Amino acid sequence: MKHYTTRHLLRSLCIGVSIFALTGCVDHDYDLSEDIDLTIKLGGDNLTLPGSSSTDILSLSQILDLEDNSSIKPVAADGEYGLAKGDYVLIQDGDQSSSQFDIPEITIGHINGNTSTQVLPEFYNVTGEASISQQVNTVVPNAVRLEDNDVTTELISIEKADIDVEMMLQVGYISSDFTGKAYIEPGYTVTFDKCWTIEIVDQATARFIETVGNNAIRFKTRQAITNTDKQTLRLRLSKVDLTDVPAGQGLYAPGKFKLSNDIESNGEVSLDISDLGLGERANLTIETTTWVNSAVIEKVRGIVDPKIEISETSFNIDDIPDFLSDPKNHLDIENPQINITVSNTSPLSISLSGKLSSFCDASMNATVGIGEDFGTNAIIVRGNSTTEFVISRRPVSGAANNIVVPDLGKLIETIPDRISFHDATSKALRETAEYALGSTYSYKCDYQAVIPLAFGDAMKLFYTHEDTDWDSDLEKYNFGTAEVTLDVLNTIPLDLTPSAIALDVNGNEMNKVTATVEGNIAAGSINSPATSAVKIILRSTGSNMAGLDGIKLMLDATANTAFRGTNLNENQSLKFENIRITVKGGVLVDLND
Repeated sequence: MKHYTTRHLLRSLCIGVSIFALTGCVDHDYDLSEDIDLTIKLGGDNLTLPGSSSTDILSLSQILDLEDNSSIKPVAADGEYGLAKGDYVLIQDGDQSSSQFDIPEITIGHINGNTSTQVLPEFYNVTGEASISQQVNTVVPNAVRLEDNDVTTELISIEKADIDVEMMLQVGYISSDFTGKAYIEPGYTVTFDKCWTIEIVDQATARFIETVGNNAIRFKTRQAITNTDKQTLRLRLSKVDLTDVPAGQGLYAPGKFKLSNDIESNGEVSLDISDLGLGERANLTIETTTWVNSAVIEKVRGIVDPKIEISETSFNIDDIPDFLSDPKNHLDIENPQINITVSNTSPLSISLSGKLSSFCDASMNATVGIGEDFGTNAIIVRGNSTTEFVISRRPVSGAANNIVVPDLGKLIETIPDRISFHDATSKALRETAEYALGSTYSYKCDYQAVIPLAFGDAMKLFYTHEDTDWDSDLEKYNFGTAEVTLDVLNTIPLDLTPSAIALDVNGNEMNKVTATVEGNIAAGSINSPATSAVKIILRSTGSNMAGLDGIKLMLDATANTAFRGTNLNENQSLKFENIRITVKGGVLVDLND
């Protein structure tokens, strides 16, 4: 910024003084380099160079001088991030973090069936009919029992389940006085508990039985059995509804599963006259046996609470101008935002909490907590969805999932090198959903920092700029005092308090030349520029200006409440007008060299 206020001004002063010196009356018949002191004093108490001048506009884009890879960028179009074209915003994507969980298939460890018998009324062929029948009505039912005491404790409750229980059902008879064929008549029905869904596994079985509703099978053709050749049915229990099972069954305690269901048989068993002649008798006991080859729970509808580990992620803030990251600054950012997009492939909804911390040179600056564990609105990640969250200091209009964290600005009171999201925890919501056991579900979190450079009331910004390599002939001139007056046209929404230090050729502060500034630069805007009068005073306390090589201009910027929330824009600028130079006490020009 000083490049436009002092460097060219003083060079103009030197050129003007040189012109006065070269137009003085000098007799060239004499060698003035030998015995005559060629020190000339120009002007009286005050010498004002005629006319005034102005500088080019110094835009904020020139002041910031950002590289292409800088995290701070001007917005390309109106409406982007809710800003205007040219507004500066710090945009930085974080590293993606991912986590996953699965609930393994549950193989039931203890499975068994049983054998039940029913003595039928005596078969007595007294009529000579072709077939004699007796009714089977179960008295002692069969049972299927599934039990396991080592089910994953991530399962909290089960309402329904898809299961793969391979079950065999065998029907035969026992008799001490009959060895012929008995027949299971069509309509003979085997009924399982109402909580089961039964399927017929193979085509051989399907030729002579059919399902009735969800929980029963029925013989559709007449099937022969003997005391050595029994009918064996291959069945599959495919679903189970546990919403109405007796106490002590289902997932009745953490890690403990049990299911015990009775199976009833009803129908007719007959003997043909070819096997039981006229006047003959036969006594049969129907024997039904069940056993289970394997039992696996494949899918559940219920509540789960898996362990989900959310990995740490970071945002690296790149190529920030030195003055913005100066520790002396206090950047009261009006409404910084951290955007988090979570992709959830599971049916499980979770509540996410964690900490956001900022770091400079590996040292932590500040930490804030987000999520219900830290007193903010809950971050709820819904199942089978991609959810976007806006973490902000103040409410963001139009943001559907806006988590307001009033202390969020502490993270960037000094712009950090890195922002980290860490110590994240998740809590499964106690919601009923369907889970395919053995499948892997994933959570992927994408992070983005969006920090519009609009400052709040407590903002303090310290900016320095050095301008050196001034005219080497300054050592020929001895200014008592030089005053530079100018008007500063400001469209930047910050109040600027300037000060200055004179520098020598090594960049060190000069003790014999002082540079002071009077007047402040008022905040303005592009639509309402502010004009302020400023005076720069240079004083030499030595014999001449030897060694003066430039000045360091320091600007203390503070927020102006009238422009609170106004974003910095690349087109905001400073312009220096009506520049005049006045030399107090005249100018001594040394022409001896």
